[in-house]
Amino acid sequence: MKWHYNLLIGIINSLEQIFLFNRPAIRVVEKLLEKNKKWGSRDRKIVSSTIFEIVRWLRKFAYLSDLNEISSKKDLWTILGSVIIMKDQTLPDFKEFSDINSEKIMEKSMKINERKIRESIPDWLEQMGVKNFGEKFWNKEVEAFNIKANLVLRCNNIKSNIKDLKEQLKNENIDSYTKKGYPDALIIKNHLKVTNLKYYKLGFFEIQDGNSQKVASSCNLKSGMTVIDACAGAGGKSLHIASILNNIGKVISLDPIDFKLKELNKRANRNGIKIIETIKSSKISSISNLIEKADRVLIDAPCSGLGVLKRNPDAKWKMNPKKIKKLIKTQNNLLEIWSKYVKKGGELIYSTCSIFNQENTDQIKKFLKSKPGKKFHLTKESTYFSHDTGFDGFYIAQLKKL
Repeated sequence: MKWHYNLLIGIINSLEQIFLFNRPAIRVVEKLLEKNKKWGSRDRKIVSSTIFEIVRWLRKFAYLSDLNEISSKKDLWTILGSVIIMKDQTLPDFKEFSDINSEKIMEKSMKINERKIRESIPDWLEQMGVKNFGEKFWNKEVEAFNIKANLVLRCNNIKSNIKDLKEQLKNENIDSYTKKGYPDALIIKNHLKVTNLKYYKLGFFEIQDGNSQKVASSCNLKSGMTVIDACAGAGGKSLHIASILNNIGKVISLDPIDFKLKELNKRANRNGIKIIETIKSSKISSISNLIEKADRVLIDAPCSGLGVLKRNPDAKWKMNPKKIKKLIKTQNNLLEIWSKYVKKGGELIYSTCSIFNQENTDQIKKFLKSKPGKKFHLTKESTYFSHDTGFDGFYIAQLKKL
């Protein structure tokens, strides 16, 4: 294909935002496409896919480009040149590519033996993966990280059901399939923009990864229950909980960020959900009357996000062991605070989108030895891996208050 200079500039400016200014890749790409509405669908697809390809395979392309770190726009042009060469395309005759040796890059690509370069992960993540899982298991999981995530929908059972939704999507020429063990999930065969569909606007479904759907399903919910979602974010799990409750009961969703709660309220309205109450985390005192009264408390804790590298590959470049240590402290605090709200015989559910013991099993063991944790019994814990399920990596612990 012929690479136009304006497309290359768009890619480089986006990579600069992602790697030099630490912006989230998905937001950067969204802004780029919004700014360049005149680009055709083919150009938009090429630009976005190239950016995400570089984000996913950065270390491998840096190795091919003889770069130990990315510190300038010049480095990003060199990386982009390597990508074009590895696509077996002619390198454009632009000055930014003048120093690139195509033959050397192709030669190096034939000699990649180290997994951390081949699968493009940082040293610390390679070490942590081997320590947690061993060579053979880690090899399977890290390979799964680099397989593009499926688009997964969750049927909103208040407004539809899985059989009808599948048929409704088929009428829109969208093929989907179900998977055993995921009763509300529909997997879309092709990556399409489903948010333009009337069925989305009517609240018949939400976009939610299959293993993310396991969280609400693990809460042992019954209509009429009072449920606290302590770290609700934009509310995917709160919405699922309300749907399982059949719109009967109460869901209290907390988050420190206002716009996320506003988004949750918009989504609840679209879904026809009436039982969600949103509260900013700083106003936790307003629900002190629920201490030892909630049937279920969900802590979908802030975490490294290292289970969702299929979907958010830039997380591996933005995370590091120091940040994980800080997150572990936050997770400890959340368990101590929110465990107080569970009534006797009620359940505390702790989940992360990480697969690593430090944030999961180790946290629960530590909590159960603490003063508030001694009131709980671990009934079940599950880690869902990408190479087993095809979905994001997740951990879920279910604890019953004695």
